[in-house]
Amino acid sequence: MAQTSDFMAERIVSGGAADLVRMKRIGVTGASGFIGTALVEALLARGDQVIAFSRGGNLPASLGRARIELLDVTSQGCVPALAAALEGLDAVVHLAGETVAGRWSPAKKQRIHDSRQLGTRNVVDAMRACTAGPRAFVCASASGYYGSRHDEPLTEEAPPGDDFLARVCVDWEREAMRAADFGIRTVCLRQGLVLAAHDGALAQMLPVFRAGVGGPLGSGSQWWPWIHLEDDVALMLFAIDHDACRGAVNAVSPDLTTNARFSQALGHALRRPSIAYAPSLALGLVLGEFAQTLLSSQLMLPARAQDLGFVWRHESLDRALLDIVDPDSGREPRLTVFESSQVVEAALPRVFLFFSDPVNLAVLTPPALDFRILTPRPIEMRHGCVLDYQLRLRGFPLRWKTLVERWEPQTRFIDLQLRGPYLLWRHRHDFVPVDGGIEVRDRIEYALPLAPLSDLALRTVAADLRRIFTYRRARLRALLQV
Repeated sequence: MAQTSDFMAERIVSGGAADLVRMKRIGVTGASGFIGTALVEALLARGDQVIAFSRGGNLPASLGRARIELLDVTSQGCVPALAAALEGLDAVVHLAGETVAGRWSPAKKQRIHDSRQLGTRNVVDAMRACTAGPRAFVCASASGYYGSRHDEPLTEEAPPGDDFLARVCVDWEREAMRAADFGIRTVCLRQGLVLAAHDGALAQMLPVFRAGVGGPLGSGSQWWPWIHLEDDVALMLFAIDHDACRGAVNAVSPDLTTNARFSQALGHALRRPSIAYAPSLALGLVLGEFAQTLLSSQLMLPARAQDLGFVWRHESLDRALLDIVDPDSGREPRLTVFESSQVVEAALPRVFLFFSDPVNLAVLTPPALDFRILTPRPIEMRHGCVLDYQLRLRGFPLRWKTLVERWEPQTRFIDLQLRGPYLLWRHRHDFVPVDGGIEVRDRIEYALPLAPLSDLALRTVAADLRRIFTYRRARLRALLQV
């Protein structure tokens, strides 16, 4: 690739046509960490120039084409040298910080806090000291910002929690957002569990699961926000490149999952059982206060990234884990899919309005299920809406809680079981104009707990679904046909 003095280069863009694109100069702190290394590799691969900041030690060979700055950004007095290195950069991505993994001693907790607060303060002060400073600042943050929130849907507007990690994240982001006060576009990426086989939390789980003694932590009902390493890096690149991206961004996959489902999906990917529950008490005895981070629940919705048009390459948890631990195998996830469709001779606004009223859920459900909505009315169907209801399945009373995780008026919506009998239940509703009316398409992905033992019940579930949707199709024809 030819290079000129002002870093202009001819780059091949994704559409296949050549275009003149300004090569960016990016600084990355924490560049020798597993996320930082992957980010530097991605920046170099697309033709950017990178200054990689590291405290030292054995640096990955893949950083060889980057300019290496051996500098501890968390140290006192580093600002002048850091400012000189940041001069003239287009953007800075700040990833440096003490790992939270491991038993938390008072000294460890102090390092966790200080490395994020002081390190971020130093980077921001250095950017302020530049004559021609960076125009964009992307700072890591974490899902710990929200604390443990059970089933509460958490978009970027949700308030912070009040435990140790939440307070760390609040201080961390406060220091980062000072950069916005003097004109630098600032993004705080609240990262969930970043999945990769070679490092991070997943790498620590793999030996246990490969030994066949892995399973849910505590009850397994806690929500675990996650993101594939490739998507985490892609979102950082997106944040660097898009001027509309600013403020807090939940860096998580749209595929919301509990720890129990995560454990079962990982067991399937490794061809191992995954039913060895780790009791909360035992985790506390072994890990101390850190155990609470594994047992905390954050139902994080990537609302901002979705609104900005970011596209995940690894949106499905089950497929992401297969991609990481059993790549190129061609194996399918342990999920069952049910699909149904019918054409309704009615106008699209009328059809979508019908489905926008939760009361009509009862109208479309066979009477034998005794379906009742428990959420007080009025109910506004929208992104993030939560519905509670009860029903009887084969005579057994059940409580069910569902979340509207996507809401695109007159196009589609997706609801996800938060609490109920399934390990996963995701129902996608599409409304497609066709000759003669509107095609209503239903696609349900579901998984039963305790697989493969529960596979014996799959035939019964499939029969129940066929019966329910036969009734549903008849009711739709009767209620919506012109």
